[in-house]
Amino acid sequence: MYFFNRHITILFLFFSIIFYGQVPQDKIKAKIEIEKIEGNVKITGTAENMTDVIRSAAYRLSVIKNNDSNSNQSKNEQVGVFTLQPNEKQKLSTSQINLLDTDEVIIMLLFYDEDKQIIAKDRVVLGEEKKKMSQL
Repeated sequence: MYFFNRHITILFLFFSIIFYGQVPQDKIKAKIEIEKIEGNVKITGTAENMTDVIRSAAYRLSVIKNNDSNSNQSKNEQVGVFTLQPNEKQKLSTSQINLLDTDEVIIMLLFYDEDKQIIAKDRVVLGEEKKKMSQL
């Protein structure tokens, strides 16, 4: 009986390490919040732990701004790591840019696990509808 219980314990520890070492995509929520302030746009990347256990991940917030009138492109990236308590929501990074009528801004928030695999993401495009209307 001792031999049997010992193997069960080892199997339980092995599977616990495998399952709890990974962060499935639905366990952490990536969200980009946009606030327009007098011709500027405030961009905030947030993370929310959707579980009852502590979660950690790395993040990358990318802001790519294209201007059709002068063919300029600028890119800003912020990276870091975070740890969330159970059911916690946290602001990770904030950026502010000016936004003209001719601008298109692509914002991406990506979360990575320890193996550098994407586990959560959010994407917002500003000015896309104006660009489509001008092409008609």
